Formats: sequence, structure tokens, C-alpha cells
Amino acid sequence: MTKYQKKKIYSGILGLILLLGAYLYNQFFEADNHLETEQVGDNKELDSVRFIRCVDGDTIMVEDSNGEKKRIRMIGIDTPESVASEEDRNNKYGVMASEYTKDLLSKAQTVYLEYDIDADDQYDRILAYVWLEDVDDTFDEASIKKSMVNALIIQNGYGIAKRYEPTVAHDEFFHQLMDEAKSKSIGLWQYEGFRQLWK
Repeated sequence: MTKYQKKKIYSGILGLILLLGAYLYNQFFEADNHLETEQVGDNKELDSVRFIRCVDGDTIMVEDSNGEKKRIRMIGIDTPESVASEEDRNNKYGVMASEYTKDLLSKAQTVYLEYDIDADDQYDRILAYVWLEDVDDTFDEASIKKSMVNALIIQNGYGIAKRYEPTVAHDEFFHQLMDEAKSKSIGLWQYEGFRQLWK
């Protein structure tokens, strides 16, 4: 066997090794990416916290597992003001919305938090969807209508759906719930004064 033939064989073997290495690398990399995608999208766990009190219609106080008290601003909704420092911003609809949220959570000892893109807002409040139950699928519409506090406030007419980019995971469904509550004059939608607040 000539030196040229040996060199050709060695080059072929080296080429096969390189091809095999590239194939195995791609298989591992794609599998790793797939695993990460599943962990983020399919195995989302809700954060269990102790409910303390309502601040107003769309804000509550909770205590985490470390005993730290946190102010939670519910994502994707807005309710009229009742405890704003500027007195002229507060109104009777805000008081009614606050009373509704207090009543809704009156028997809650534990609530469950689902997070979105932004962790907090300019007032250092934690942004979250608040659940009364620990659900497996946070996008199941029946579960949302039954157990998510944000959605219950909207569908029962004590607040509106409001888009806050980029925390918009449930925005479309929230707007559906609001349109239905508004069209049926549910909750505070029966009052013209409440309707005027959002024009």
C-alpha cells in the first residue's frame, strides 16, 4: 500500500469521526433545548404564599415561605382607586371593587401566584396572577373562570382588563371576559359613572 493510499484512508477515517462527532453534538444540543422548553412551558409551578390582606381592588399583601411580606399587584386588570394618596382619585366604585376583592379572599389562607415576563412594577410591587387553587394548567379557561382572582374580578364586573406590555399571557381571555360583563351590565358596569371612568 502506497503512502498516498494510506493517507487517503486516514483522511476518510478522520472525516467519518468528525461527521459522527458533529451528529452526536447536534443530537445532544437539540435534546437539551427541547428539555429546557418543556420545563419552562409545561411544568410551571405556582408559588404558594400566605394571604394577609387586601390593599384595594387589584392589590393584596402576602407572606412568602421566608416570612417576607410582599405587595402583589394583579396583572392584566385595573380597578377604580380607593386608597390613592391623591384623594380626588378615590371614588365609590373603588370602594365597591375593594370590598368585592376582600369578600372574594375572605376565606383564603393560602393563595398561589403565577408570574409573567416582568417581575415587578415601578412601585416595587410584585406582578402576578393570583389563584385560589393550585392548578396544573394555568391556561385552562374553566380553571381561570373558577379560580383566578384577576379573572373573577373582571368577569364579575368589578374591574377592567388592561394590557400592560409585556405581561400579557392572559390578556386576550381577560378582554373576552370584560366584553361579556360589560354587555350584560354585570357588577359595576350597571353604573354609568363606572363606565365613564374608562372612556
